[in-house]
Amino acid sequence: MGAELIGAGLSLSLLDVASGQGLDLSKLLIDGTADDLRPTQVAQPALYYCGVALGRRVQDLGLRPRLAAGHSLGEYCALVVAGALDAEDGMWLVLERGRLMAAAPEGTMAAVLGLGKGTLSQICQEASSAGDCCVVANDNCPGQLVISGSLEGVRVVSERALEEGARRVIPLSVGGAFHSPLMAEAAREFAAAVDEITIREPAFPVGSGALGRLVSSADEIRQSLRVQLESPVRWTEVVMAMAGTGTFLECGPGNTLAALIRRTLEGVTVLPVGSPAQAEAAIGLVLDGASLAARP
Repeated sequence: MGAELIGAGLSLSLLDVASGQGLDLSKLLIDGTADDLRPTQVAQPALYYCGVALGRRVQDLGLRPRLAAGHSLGEYCALVVAGALDAEDGMWLVLERGRLMAAAPEGTMAAVLGLGKGTLSQICQEASSAGDCCVVANDNCPGQLVISGSLEGVRVVSERALEEGARRVIPLSVGGAFHSPLMAEAAREFAAAVDEITIREPAFPVGSGALGRLVSSADEIRQSLRVQLESPVRWTEVVMAMAGTGTFLECGPGNTLAALIRRTLEGVTVLPVGSPAQAEAAIGLVLDGASLAARP
């Protein structure tokens, strides 16, 4: 995907920002393997570049979003699309975010399917009281939660969750215990970086995963970003706040959030925008009369 976007000349200035910080993102996106792109400090700017490039492309082709939201890292792409954050400032922030998260204490995450949030939260509290950090980090959609914490904490809670009736527990290939107390020091350092960046009033409401709702002011956005690293991602609540929107665009790699949105809201359409060609195809459909909520 990255190679195709670079070949199309989309948002190349973002690659210059990464290069200036010592990351040859262009080479990695064109020639890199999955293993090359997996480290947190590389994956985050790579995902950000793709999301912003595609989000801007659909706007350049004439779409005017009503709302925007992104899951964790994707929130930065949403803020660029909404005009609240300069794309180059966003890349600088994401590079710093990835660096700090990669340096955080060792940990991991796992998806838990088919168990209630109250039950899973109680299991996490019991494990943490015994000294093994683990929390509910993501509320992705009805029936899908994600836990995050120390290696031992996630192992213990995963076993207990299955005993309590979880249908399945899936270890995630991530670089740390994101959105957990193990990110506290990284969050404090990152908050200082957020305070250095200009944030404007968005042109339309943007989803805040940390707050679990849409926000419309620069002050709310800044506060949300300052606490995001150690706060749970309340994605189900964000999606519910966008109820009434008929058509969403998923701008970026894969279709993970399309599935989450469909499981949360009935009767919605989610169009994939993973390439310049898909951006043009989506425009043809949306401009024929569908409503739009862009989701980088």
